Parts: sequence; C-alpha cells; structure tokens
Amino acid sequence: MKTKTFSISRVFDINSDTLFQVVSDFNKYSDWNTIIPHAKGELKIGTTLELTMNMGGKTKPFNPKVVAVDPGKSFSLSKILITKGIGELTHQFEFIYLPNNKTEFIQTWTGKGILVKMMWSKIAEGFSDFEIFNDDLEKYLMKRE
Repeated sequence: MKTKTFSISRVFDINSDTLFQVVSDFNKYSDWNTIIPHAKGELKIGTTLELTMNMGGKTKPFNPKVVAVDPGKSFSLSKILITKGIGELTHQFEFIYLPNNKTEFIQTWTGKGILVKMMWSKIAEGFSDFEIFNDDLEKYLMKRE
C-alpha cells in the first residue's frame, strides 16, 4: 500500500542534544507547548503516551506508541487507526546537528492504510498546526537562555 508523507523543519540556535532533551521530555510539555498542552509518558520503545492535542480548534486525546528511539538523534511515535490496514500514522522527530551550535529539527508524518489514502489531504492539514509547536518551542528555548 502506498505511503503518504508530510514534513516540516526549522533550524534552532541550540545544540541537538539539548533540543532532543526538551522535545522528548513529555512531562514538561505543559510548560511550553500549546499544541500538546498535556503529555505523560516515557520515551521508551513500547510505551503508550497519554497526550492531549489542540488541533484545528479541537482538543482531543491522542495515545501514540513509542516505536523507535535513537538518543540525541531521533524518535518516532505511531498510532494505529482502527487496524493497520485501515490506517497507521507515524510521527518522526529528527534532530540534525549543524555547525555553530545549531540544530535542524525535522518532523515527518508517514501514513498508510485505506483511511489515510482517502483522507490524506484533510489529515495533512492538521500537521501544519505543528508550526505552532515549533513557535512554542522557540519561545521556550529563548526564555531558558
């Protein structure tokens, strides 16, 4: 089945290890994150996170599973929608080291399944809300300096 993808990225003036620590500390999301204002869980493969998301003007629970972790470099969360054949979404967070203590932060969503294929344009619209996630993150990092 054909896979759909959508990505956003931003360069932050912070080293990749520190950025990884901030983004992967779900229990502190309420300190800075308006897209995911409530989050609980550990960045450990197999763990199901408890997230509350504000997207498209709606607040709803979202409980993805941690499916991959490469400390300091990337992690991925995945959510099966009904069953794998119906829909599966994976959200990868990548932290690319750049010179001068900068990091390119890339978020990529991958979707597959019949529901994803039929509704991808609508689903992908919601991913653009994660630019707000990046804005919130940038503001939070500036306050920490």
